[in-house]
Amino acid sequence: MELKEKYKWMKHIDFILIDLFCLIFSFVLAYYLKFENWNFFYDPKWSSLFVMICLMNLIIMFFTNPYSGILKRRYYLQSRREITLFAYQVLSICFLFYVLRIGMNFSREMMLTMYAMYFVTSQPIKYVHKKIITKEIFWRRKNNIVENKDYTELICIDNRTRLQVFLSKFLKRSIDICAGIVGCIILVPLTIIVFVLNRINGEDGPVFYIQDRIGKDGRMFKMFKFRTMSIDADEKLERFLEENEDIRKEFYIYRKIKNDPRVTKLGKILRKTSLDEFPQFINLLMGDMSLVGPRPYLEREKSDMKTYYDIIIQDKPGITGLWQTSGRSDVTFEDRLRLDFEYHTSQSIANDIKILFKTVDNVVNKKGAI
Repeated sequence: MELKEKYKWMKHIDFILIDLFCLIFSFVLAYYLKFENWNFFYDPKWSSLFVMICLMNLIIMFFTNPYSGILKRRYYLQSRREITLFAYQVLSICFLFYVLRIGMNFSREMMLTMYAMYFVTSQPIKYVHKKIITKEIFWRRKNNIVENKDYTELICIDNRTRLQVFLSKFLKRSIDICAGIVGCIILVPLTIIVFVLNRINGEDGPVFYIQDRIGKDGRMFKMFKFRTMSIDADEKLERFLEENEDIRKEFYIYRKIKNDPRVTKLGKILRKTSLDEFPQFINLLMGDMSLVGPRPYLEREKSDMKTYYDIIIQDKPGITGLWQTSGRSDVTFEDRLRLDFEYHTSQSIANDIKILFKTVDNVVNKKGAI
């Protein structure tokens, strides 16, 4: 409930993104029509105005929350809100021009053209989008879980149209590719730092730990992580489980061991900050994983997943997900399965963004990591 209230203004993030896209498109096109080139980013004056307009748009969205209840609101009532929103946006820029005394530095013709195109393009797109996702609401409500007692299996009924599924997958993959590119760029210097620190601490093994995990549709893939344990960690685990009954019980419940003696000094830091997961951006770019999704399970855990298995493997594993934002290492294996199942039955781009925000909050506050 707390998370829902905190990000209430983002409930209809799809409409906000459409609005922002139309605004950016209108600005770029209006600039081209006026100056016959696309190089506004090389002009500090126009690039600053571009950033200012986008920020003002998001600030107005945050405070006015114009899309609250949009899916239930009648068209003429929403039109009133849209006109009010448009007026706020125009007046806010006029106010900034007046306060900063910069109105004479910009083309009024270009600005009028931009806002006219923005209003004309955004309204029909949002209207069509509303019509498309109306059925999705009923899908969410009717997406019931059916238990077949004869075969002891879970059946998830998805009543979304093919267009809805396609648009959702297309947008999700586009976000994954963009995030993967940025993540891999950051990964290069981070890998060098980890490599050097490993050598300083006397760790001569490889920087990456590569492990087989269960992917979408049950296909196995190689998952990358920074190595945080000693090289013979798997052999040590078997010995620990055989020799220690308490550790064996803990591992059976959580599939992890607190105060794991196999973890290196640098590994403890990487795990505490969740940086050990960073190489998974390689899997993200390759298409094996998604930014948000269920946990990537080990092959040996397949039998323990029981009836959840067939549902969970319908989605790509995620770098983060409901499990990571709900306690992570403090959550039992059975609860992880329920959370991943819950993610599958209620997934949407808006929910993914909420999970990403919650993930950042958990990483900053070091919640659930061991």
